[in-house]
Formats: sequence, C-alpha cells, structure tokens
Amino acid sequence: MILMHSGRASGGSADRRPLAVILTVLGVLAIIAGILYLAGVANSLHFMVGSVHKGHHLVRAAVSLVVGIALLIGAWFAARRR
Repeated sequence: MILMHSGRASGGSADRRPLAVILTVLGVLAIIAGILYLAGVANSLHFMVGSVHKGHHLVRAAVSLVVGIALLIGAWFAARRR
C-alpha cells in the first residue's frame, strides 16, 4: 500500500504558526491590560477591577506586563523554530 503525504517529514514551522499567533495575541492583550492598570483606567472598567482594592493595581500591572513579555518571547520562539 502506498501512502501519499504532502506535508513535511520533520514537522515544519507551519505547524507552530497558530501557536505563535495565539501567544502573540495573548501577549499583546496582557501588555494592554498592564498599561490600563498603570494609567488608572482599570478603575472605570469593572471587569478588570473585581474585588481587589486600588492598592493592588501596581501588582496587577507588573504581573500583566511580565506575563505579556513572556508570551511574546514564547511566540517569537514558536515562530522561529523550523
């Protein structure tokens, strides 16, 4: 029996493209959330504030920025690998 396969034998970067796109979108959204926390706009957006008091916005901003940068680095590695 002969099987025809049009894909790459080594599993190329086309397989990781959706992962890179998803990581990029999540990274950009996390950075935007961090900027909103730093700007103080998050106080008027009720879905971002939750039950956390104002003093925790700097912590949330820092975590959002760090996670956003980590996601963008992960997207870069996923897109770069062949």
